[in-house]
Amino acid sequence: MGSSSSFSSAARRQAAHILSQPPFTSKPSHIPDPLGGVLRTVGRWLTEALGKPAAWAWDHVFKGFQDTFGSIGDVVLAILGVGLGCLAAWMLIRRRTRVRSRETKDSRMPVREDAAQLEAAAAAAEELGDLDAAVRLRFRAGLFRLETAGIIASRLVTTTEEVRARLHDATFDDLARRHETIVYAGRTASDRDVVEAREGWQRLIVEVRRLGGSGNERAATGRTDQGSPSSRRGAP
Repeated sequence: MGSSSSFSSAARRQAAHILSQPPFTSKPSHIPDPLGGVLRTVGRWLTEALGKPAAWAWDHVFKGFQDTFGSIGDVVLAILGVGLGCLAAWMLIRRRTRVRSRETKDSRMPVREDAAQLEAAAAAAEELGDLDAAVRLRFRAGLFRLETAGIIASRLVTTTEEVRARLHDATFDDLARRHETIVYAGRTASDRDVVEAREGWQRLIVEVRRLGGSGNERAATGRTDQGSPSSRRGAP
């Protein structure tokens, strides 16, 4: 036991002697500090920019609260801080909600279309080989012309079946059938469909205007003379 204790004491003394010698007692001459200069510069800028305003606020605001409210001054400041934070959050949420509501409203507003522009887009689609788009665009252009002529109240709220009921026209029935099978049934448009869409709508508009007379007058009266050809075709 004595021998073991003596060995432990000698080992501790030897370890202490080693640790008291260099390099364990010497400090490095240079400590790496790659961001030290940048951080110190930023710190000086922040001190110059915020130091004086912060000191003024402490002397004139925070100390004033403490002098006014005494021991509960810190509590009052905390309540005011929370209240200001809630107010800022509420204003931000309200602004975002208002912007989102405006965007939603704008997205729901129908875009004013022009029949000539739709027909030009249809012709461009036809040249590019997008026959489905050509048929679809010509159908929209045709409904636009029916609305402009006063045949239908609004193409945006009038269904195809309602237009059929107002016109009772075989040309429109064929145009609507082709359009529906392409747009809704997924049938691929053919060159014949494009030709019929282009020439069929031209015939239909001329025919309806010729048989119905003034489109605006028909829309206003909602009826035609019983003996006229338009009444026999079911035009309004």
